[in-house]
Amino acid sequence: MEPVDPRIDPAFVPDGSRAVVIAEHQPQYCPLPSVRTPDGKIITRWALSNDERAAILRGEDVFLTIWSHGPINPVCLTVGPCDWR
Repeated sequence: MEPVDPRIDPAFVPDGSRAVVIAEHQPQYCPLPSVRTPDGKIITRWALSNDERAAILRGEDVFLTIWSHGPINPVCLTVGPCDWR
């Protein structure tokens, strides 16, 4: 999976949300484009490769790994956009 620009319909996010790049100036990490909402949500978007899509169709599970030593811990993984308001 590759992170992509999380362009989101403004109707789905609270007023005051803004685009940010997490770890933009931290060379030890990959920059992560995101949208930060005023109430603390950080929304990211990921593009699956054709091989990953095929694996999901074959019944493979999706795994989410969290490094809990940083300031961002709780997560929500969805397929397609949802209403983040």
